[in-house]
Amino acid sequence: MKKKFLLYTILFASLSLFNSCQDDLELTSTSVITSDSFWKTEDDAKAGVNGMYVNFRIQTQQNYYLLGGARSAEITGGVQSPLTLANYYNNNLTPQNIDVEWGGLYTVIHQANLVLKYVPQIPFSPSTVNEQKRYLAQAYSMRALCYFIMARSWGGVPIVTDPTENTNQSQYIVPRNSIEETFAFIKKDIDLAIANYPDTSNNKIQLSLPSIYALKADVNLWTAKQLGGGTADLNTALTAINTIPGTPTLLPSFKDVFAYDKKANAEVVFAVRYSLADLPSNLADNWNQFMFVGPADFAPLTSAAATATFGTLGSGAGNAGISRVQPDITRFNFASTDTRKAATYLTLYNGAIPVVTGLVKYNGTVDGTVRRFVSDIIIYRWADILLMKAEIKNALGQDPSTEMNLVMQRADASATFTNSTPTANDDAILRERLKELAFEGKSWWDLVRFNRTSWVPSMTGKQILFPISQNTINFNPKITQNPL
Repeated sequence: MKKKFLLYTILFASLSLFNSCQDDLELTSTSVITSDSFWKTEDDAKAGVNGMYVNFRIQTQQNYYLLGGARSAEITGGVQSPLTLANYYNNNLTPQNIDVEWGGLYTVIHQANLVLKYVPQIPFSPSTVNEQKRYLAQAYSMRALCYFIMARSWGGVPIVTDPTENTNQSQYIVPRNSIEETFAFIKKDIDLAIANYPDTSNNKIQLSLPSIYALKADVNLWTAKQLGGGTADLNTALTAINTIPGTPTLLPSFKDVFAYDKKANAEVVFAVRYSLADLPSNLADNWNQFMFVGPADFAPLTSAAATATFGTLGSGAGNAGISRVQPDITRFNFASTDTRKAATYLTLYNGAIPVVTGLVKYNGTVDGTVRRFVSDIIIYRWADILLMKAEIKNALGQDPSTEMNLVMQRADASATFTNSTPTANDDAILRERLKELAFEGKSWWDLVRFNRTSWVPSMTGKQILFPISQNTINFNPKITQNPL
């Protein structure tokens, strides 16, 4: 009997993405691809890897920011109803109201597992065998990245290395691994990825040797500060950064890093590609639609006043920005000479009274009369890596001034960093990261890594780990809930 698998379907916990009712938990599909008809050719391998990136892009439409940024107090209520988004910036998440689940990331892991299982069995020609190695390296990299996202958010999670290939649901009722086991697995996958990359090439929108070394630094910095890895992990992280191949560099203009016509620029190490050609019937695009200004958001002022501030707003039912949430301008302390402020958000005033603040860092482009939020979502860029290096050097008792001044003076020629005590340096580095990487899905994880979640007013008396959704636990009773 042919063994069936679902190419773009769900792993065990991701079943809850559909509905919590029992009928919807059946692993059936009218579109089933069998292992006898797929994973046979080089084109199949390429399609499988592309599917992995498509699934990851779905996670960056909203979930990546909800996990990595939304709880950090950089956002607040917008002009329109924030819906469930308020539960994140107010830190009122419960197993019943959390609407970001780890199931979506397991769909990406499922696809990576398929690649790792079947691509080695596909015969590649001598001229393309390096592509086979690259596909395997990218699958190891993607799996490590997804587990890293989950481990920082929920702690230990179930480690699954086999793809979903049958309808026996009991196979996927498994408990969580410990946080130590999860990070050991992540580090192992990173090393396997590094061993498989055939060269240092990087098209910026796929995982590569430069981005896996950035991930290695990020992971080891986390375990050094959160899991007792100490000096050994800090040195591993520093070596990883110093090993990044190629020539990533800071762009002279901060604003240009996010410009729609400058995608995959010299500062970008890895980004998720969005374009006008993608899903043209779904004009929601990515997360940043929630923080731009739309046609109903600037009362009592005129559209001309809003356009003068934000540029073309576009038109459409919510597609031009809906201000469900907006940047909290009280949380940033940009100097008047810091070019990052106007390149990150703009505020529309009615006299001296702020009416609405819109995010402009990721404002996409205008397609006809509709603003499309198709800026690439940057996962790693050189400024981020330089600030990681500053953090590592400071933790090792070294002077982080070089890296800090490179980032600060790109944004503000009058700024300067002076080496001080490790604690004072840490605070300065964190504040610089919060400004430099605002709204890029980094700020919450940064606060956790620095042990500064107390900087978020709504965190008083709250748990740092995300609650696991009740839907996930209903499906898999072996999953233990995080402290509430």
